Amino acid sequence: MVDAAKATERRVRAQQAKDFLISQIVGEAERENVPLSEVERKMLYFTETEETLSDIYEVNAHFESEYDDSEYEKKIAGLLRNAFRRNRKESVEGERRWKQAIADLRKEDHYLLVMVDQSLESGGDFWTVVMWSSGITICLFATIVLWDYLREKGWIPSWIPNIPFTLSIIGVIALWFVVKLAKIGALGEVIKDLFEGVLNTFPFTLIRKRKQG
Repeated sequence: MVDAAKATERRVRAQQAKDFLISQIVGEAERENVPLSEVERKMLYFTETEETLSDIYEVNAHFESEYDDSEYEKKIAGLLRNAFRRNRKESVEGERRWKQAIADLRKEDHYLLVMVDQSLESGGDFWTVVMWSSGITICLFATIVLWDYLREKGWIPSWIPNIPFTLSIIGVIALWFVVKLAKIGALGEVIKDLFEGVLNTFPFTLIRKRKQG
């Protein structure tokens, strides 16, 4: 019963998230004078797991025969990216709501997530590459200088240089995943799922049963 209630709540929140993101796409298209046909708008609701619109499968068949997937996804991703930037500039609440919508949408399988993921990727323009390259170079140089300074002062514990290289790589990868999840607004949901998973393990379940007995 509890699982059924959770599934219903998850489905409702995912639908609300989809409606919110689609409204942002349509609104941004109107601001930028980007044409969106009826088929393109309806395809934003497409999912293979359930029938979202009464004619969604006919729409999908028309889309596959008349439209280019990559061009469509690129256009929608661009609108999503611009809409997010506008929300972020307008208010902190707008950015929070946007990230929460994406986190809720990820609870289910929706075609819209393909465009959402593309919108979160870097634009790849020249100045973006220059900016990130310069930032990384400066951080590495500052880290090396700080490390040498702390080592000369004897403030670095002796066990730190003995950390295995493999463990260091795992730590860097783990940190990258944390940053990536935070960027897409899913970090909180992942932590919540992990916490619930720990609580549902055998020892905790056994303790609860003993207390109830």
